[in-house]
Amino acid sequence: MTLLRRAHLGRVALAVRAIPVVIPVRYKLEDGDLLFAATGDELRRALHGNIIALQADGFEEDTGQRWTVFATGPAERVERIERTALSLWVPPDAAVESDLFRLKPSIVSGRWIGPM
Repeated sequence: MTLLRRAHLGRVALAVRAIPVVIPVRYKLEDGDLLFAATGDELRRALHGNIIALQADGFEEDTGQRWTVFATGPAERVERIERTALSLWVPPDAAVESDLFRLKPSIVSGRWIGPM
């Protein structure tokens, strides 16, 4: 979770009508949950209430090591009232018609990748 806090760009993987889909997202780690925005009716329907995965990567300049972390768990739409409690956080690239989602990680895994 510490590594996920270092990055703010990741990829969300989910199934849309049984087809694997990976979308880039800006995310924020808050109270152990990952918050991100999504647009498009079909995508929003596929996210809410389903198990998804978020992957983020990073690079440590001082050691030359890279890392990757996967967080998997249920996603749920954040209600507008709850957004106020989240300080109205919305990623800068989120469109007005986007919904905010919360990923509650059940499984977090990752690994360090040594320098090339």
